Amino acid sequence: MMAQIREYKPKDKEACLTAFKSNVPLFFTKEEIADFIRFLDTLQSRSEDSKTYFYVVVLENEILGCGGFGDKDNTGVISLAWGLIHSDFHKKRFGDLLLKYRLAQIDKIFPSGRILVDTTQFSVGFYEKSGFKITSITNDYYSEGMHRYDLEYNKTDK
Repeated sequence: MMAQIREYKPKDKEACLTAFKSNVPLFFTKEEIADFIRFLDTLQSRSEDSKTYFYVVVLENEILGCGGFGDKDNTGVISLAWGLIHSDFHKKRFGDLLLKYRLAQIDKIFPSGRILVDTTQFSVGFYEKSGFKITSITNDYYSEGMHRYDLEYNKTDK
């Protein structure tokens, strides 16, 4: 059976949180757990005109990961948000599937928007192999030894 991607629902919160926590401390800091919970809680109350989109990756009724995007500042600049796969399912192409899905959705919803993502040195290669280019690096941004890489996706390169 192949994995499916669908819109996030409030009932998915605990499974997404479990997937998130499986990536602490290598890909996210403990302090980011509270930020992720706040983000998921805002999705529960999002209005129809919200410019935030969030999805889950499901395999045989199990949520393997989640991720989304949005135009949070209403500027036409799209930011990828909280893309992650449960650590038990890393290196099995589910992250690629989710990223390609999000990029396709962005292309439909925001066809002219720039696409940005910030990540750590532990995930930067994943985004680079998908066509993202590093625009800046901030050392020790998330925590000591966990650097922030800002990247941009150029739709015309693909």
